[in-house]
Amino acid sequence: MKASIELRAKREARLRQQLKETPMRPLPLFQLTGWTHFVDEKVEPPVLLPAGSSPTTGRKEDEQAIAYHRHLRMVSTDATTHMQETVVEAVHRNSGCRDGLMDHVIDGPPGTGKTCLLRAMGRTAQKEIEAVTGGRQPNTIPVVHITTPADPEPRVNWLWEIGSYLGLNPEPKNLQEVLEMRKHQDVTLPVNYVLETAQTRLLLIDDINRASPQHLANVLPYFDYLRDKLGISIIYCGTGASHRLHQARILAGGLTRVSEENRVRLEQAGQPAQPVSPSPTELLPVTWLHPLPLGTKAEEQKTFRRVLASFEADLSLYRLEEHALSKQAIAVELHRRTGGYFKALTYVISTAAVIAIRSGSENITMKEIDAATAQIRY
Repeated sequence: MKASIELRAKREARLRQQLKETPMRPLPLFQLTGWTHFVDEKVEPPVLLPAGSSPTTGRKEDEQAIAYHRHLRMVSTDATTHMQETVVEAVHRNSGCRDGLMDHVIDGPPGTGKTCLLRAMGRTAQKEIEAVTGGRQPNTIPVVHITTPADPEPRVNWLWEIGSYLGLNPEPKNLQEVLEMRKHQDVTLPVNYVLETAQTRLLLIDDINRASPQHLANVLPYFDYLRDKLGISIIYCGTGASHRLHQARILAGGLTRVSEENRVRLEQAGQPAQPVSPSPTELLPVTWLHPLPLGTKAEEQKTFRRVLASFEADLSLYRLEEHALSKQAIAVELHRRTGGYFKALTYVISTAAVIAIRSGSENITMKEIDAATAQIRY
């Protein structure tokens, strides 16, 4: 036991160093130490001198300012705000009732911000749980965040993802141990014990699109066990997640009703659904994320420009003009170049901001946007 504690302490110390050196690496978010750092992280914009001041000497090489603008946050929309509120309510409900527990799904095309929303929801839920319980309690793990295993067929691989997050899996000491990892025993019992005693309330599962319905059919009974016995809310995230889970339920012998909206989507995708009539407890709530539209409707234009205004509020540039991004001509051009996809939109704006710092312009105009979009064209 002492050796296990020492190994875990060394592992966490190394992770903390990794987070300090490269805070945006994805790996630590799938381990408890990294996730806790993410929940507590407060990203403060670089401090600017009073209005009318010129950039300080060395501003072009200011690594803090450049790093901040490289990782602009995902700004909120009505859909993302509603989803976060819904999930927090579901977590409280699932922990306070004995039946009627429900999963949630985040679905939509690639690049629409599904993973960002998943993690934002997990962070919001954990902060809400800790607020209710009077702060972070020792030996509690409110949220577990995993990704779909590289080989999602064996159920044990999903358990290893959870076990790795919890720090239950000893790290291999050499290549030989890596090659023999399949010989390791099933970690179901220790994982179940830790999830129960640590009062885990929410399980986030990303990249479900890497698993086929057959793969999910093998592991869904275990996730049902976590939900029904331990009251853990589960959120599945990935492109096509709703269809894969629906098909997996059929393969697993379960019942999932496909709503009229979902049925139409499946038919349009050439995957006709064959819904059955389940009990009300087996509905599958789905949140769809789509590219932000910018059509002729005034409400659509207002929504997209409001998102751009939120990005403007996050920028920390000396000469940033008012409505630099949200003015009509720039907004239309940004939408044309990014299609309204959050991933592309964030990339263009953050890259343009870094270019503005390094060039000394300290403002985002079409010149910076042209330079930024040139980097993503093939």
